[in-house]
Amino acid sequence: MQPVVVGSEAELRALIRDRIAELGTTYGAVEAYAGLPDSYVAALMAPTRIRRFGNRSLPLLLQALALGIARVEFVEDRARAAKVRKRLAPSRRKAPRPHQHIAVPCKQDDLFRSNTEEPSWRRPRSD
Repeated sequence: MQPVVVGSEAELRALIRDRIAELGTTYGAVEAYAGLPDSYVAALMAPTRIRRFGNRSLPLLLQALALGIARVEFVEDRARAAKVRKRLAPSRRKAPRPHQHIAVPCKQDDLFRSNTEEPSWRRPRSD
């Protein structure tokens, strides 16, 4: 099987239907192997949406069909982004300046030394 790019839930359903046909099996056999309830795959594959893929069912179904997700790509929908930007309130936080460091450079022996007092274990020498 060649890698397939899926852009919608309908395309994912078609891919799963094709894979089940390619393996020459039934929805019931896939459900039993994946540990899904009876008629669950049929409900997922229905032309009118009865069930949706969930965070539990999708991995089980893909594993039963010997499929894996190799890459997830996120793209911006520019028309929707323009609408969203109008509705979201701007942040009140100031953006950090570039190259602004949180930590102050110091020597390694200074790491555990207090800035305010001499350590109790160091006693003054009496010469």
